[in-house]
Amino acid sequence: SYFRQNMMQKDIYSMMPIEPNQLTLEQERESMRQSVLSSVSHDLKTPLSCIIGALEIYNRTKDRLSVDQKDTLLATALSEAYRLDKFVTNILDMAKLESRTVKVKNEPFQIGELLEDCVSSCGSNFKSYDINLSSSTTTEPQFVISDPALLARAICIILDNAVKHGIKNPVISISYKRVGTRAAITIRDNGQGINEAKFAHIFSKYERFSTKDHKEAGTGLGLPICSEIMQLLGGHVSAANCADNSGAIFTLEFNA
Repeated sequence: SYFRQNMMQKDIYSMMPIEPNQLTLEQERESMRQSVLSSVSHDLKTPLSCIIGALEIYNRTKDRLSVDQKDTLLATALSEAYRLDKFVTNILDMAKLESRTVKVKNEPFQIGELLEDCVSSCGSNFKSYDINLSSSTTTEPQFVISDPALLARAICIILDNAVKHGIKNPVISISYKRVGTRAAITIRDNGQGINEAKFAHIFSKYERFSTKDHKEAGTGLGLPICSEIMQLLGGHVSAANCADNSGAIFTLEFNA
């Protein structure tokens, strides 16, 4: 039967020492699939467990809790719910991007206003931050033609990473310019920078899965989603460390 043949095949594989570079394509796909499932399961389960735990404690002991204790438990549950929502959104976004069902809807908009909206959105998720926004070319309003919703999504991903992976009191600088039919947004933070060994893979959706890194909860899909979006907008996103090792710089270039 198929089941017996499959089991015999697994037994053969288990008995044969195979070097990593000798793995078949099918085995590599299966290994990656298992890593993805393991990573996603962990990242979704962690905030969900925190939500359930906080609400269970609240429900069982609410008559004995002080107002501050109740507020802390509810705040914890709400924060983890937001985190869970972000994880699920990333997974759904990547699925849409990979299926090529996302359509670009270009329209004119003021890029400065879009950046201000992105900064406000980022600020609502973090208590302490300092974001400086400036134009690299002129103080006059600059209009571009692109998809504002997709561009905002990409910008917010970079801002979210800058704040989340930055130092205790992150300071972020955003500048933008337009040259002809191209526009560029530069986002600089004051964090620890990017590990040199990871530069080639930070925009790969499989990098975190393959390393099985669960030190920081998160699907690891933010930067890959950003990269996919920028390609849809006729551009790309790049990363570099500041020359003085004072943080990282992300640049988003796109047709405008």
